Amino acid sequence: EEGGGDEGGGGGGDSEGGEGWGLREILRRRYGLPPLGVVFCCFSQLYKVDPATFAAWLSILRRVPGSVLWLLRFPLEGEANLLAAAAAAGLPPERFRFSAVAPKAAYVARASLADLFLDTPLCNGHTTAADALWAGVPLLTCPGDAMCSRVAASLCTAVGCGPQMIADGGIGDYVERAVRLGTRRVELLALRRKLWARRLSAPLFDTRLWTRTWEHALRAVWLRHCAGEPPASMDVRLGELEAAELRRENAADALVRRARALQAGAVLPAGLQPPAGLLPPRADTRVAAGCCAAPNDGVT
Repeated sequence: EEGGGDEGGGGGGDSEGGEGWGLREILRRRYGLPPLGVVFCCFSQLYKVDPATFAAWLSILRRVPGSVLWLLRFPLEGEANLLAAAAAAGLPPERFRFSAVAPKAAYVARASLADLFLDTPLCNGHTTAADALWAGVPLLTCPGDAMCSRVAASLCTAVGCGPQMIADGGIGDYVERAVRLGTRRVELLALRRKLWARRLSAPLFDTRLWTRTWEHALRAVWLRHCAGEPPASMDVRLGELEAAELRRENAADALVRRARALQAGAVLPAGLQPPAGLLPPRADTRVAAGCCAAPNDGVT
């Protein structure tokens, strides 16, 4: 399974923290990332990185000063091969960070340190793309014709951020959007805040809605079979009132789980905290090592 995030090398600055640094910058420094530079990432397995995609990434790095690309060290041989290809194209190893596979919770929490997930166009991130969105990291994808190249676009649409995250104008559009977001931090922060606000209400993470719709679909298929009718395409949708109620229950459950975890003394990743005002009075803001601060922290 895919997933990234052990401590990496390099990181800018000689001390644990710098003057005026917030939680986000301190944690980036601790995990080998530039505290203030733009961190692009992709935690898909490296077999998904074809030459055209890597060339696009190199172009983005050249045009966004001080940026780095954070990748998964899986397989191990991929790191040396990609660094050699980058060096041949004139980019030094300091512009890259590699992390090993990590346990799920640590991987999702650490991933939230990144600014923008760069999807692989030929074969998109599937689980990794969903994980990035859940961690509050905006994703940029360039859909193709095959199913495996359109998964991330579907995820972005289901989380309510399709127009901002889907580069439907080809690889050139993908590069230009990445550069714009990498050089316009206010725009990037606005997208991050929008994604954050959508996480608990969007269909993508609404397990109750998905389960109930799937049950309705199975029931409809079975009734069709019992009636002796042939197979056919079906578009199964719940009534709006039922769907809205399921969304409210799903969002409420997520908030209750977080609140209970904090009341029990659990350490909640700062990047995965609910917005201010949704925690009980006793809840604190202790931070799990390797996690980023909330969406409005550390970006000006």
